Amino acid sequence: MKRPLKPKEIFIEANASCQLRCPTCPTTSKGYPPAVGSGHLSFADFQMLTDNNPQISSVVFDNRGEMFLNPDLLKIIEYGHFKKIKLSAPSGVNLNHVHAGVLEGLVKYGFREILCSIDGATPEIYSRYRVGGDFITVIKHIKTINKYKAQYNSLFPQLRWQFVVFGHNEHELPQAR
Repeated sequence: MKRPLKPKEIFIEANASCQLRCPTCPTTSKGYPPAVGSGHLSFADFQMLTDNNPQISSVVFDNRGEMFLNPDLLKIIEYGHFKKIKLSAPSGVNLNHVHAGVLEGLVKYGFREILCSIDGATPEIYSRYRVGGDFITVIKHIKTINKYKAQYNSLFPQLRWQFVVFGHNEHELPQAR
């Protein structure tokens, strides 16, 4: 008799769409199968999933979309904290659009890790790949997160910078470092 699976860590999408139009990204070029769709994880679905699976101790928001476009993200983060679930986004976010309160919520509710996709060290070079993105806004959001980390005396979320090297941005590597 097979025992039912009881995962402790799950990988799910907080949001399966993106507002940017990065040239080689499969999310914006429709490179993923249509079955994936473009919706977002609702708070009710997250609550039901975690309530029905109390063994879950880690949720990784992963990969195809921009999680910050999810209008329920703050409630999801808060509920994850209440349930003592470690939340992270180690596969990349663009941080261009964030709903009110979410940046503080990341710190206040102990979101563990965020990989920030910033492929440039200046607005001009950043926007060559992150089409529709705003470098100044992204840096402002990072500074706001760091301000809240100081205010709450928190190490979280740990921020990592992803700089994908292309011919148009490799000259900015020293400045990025």
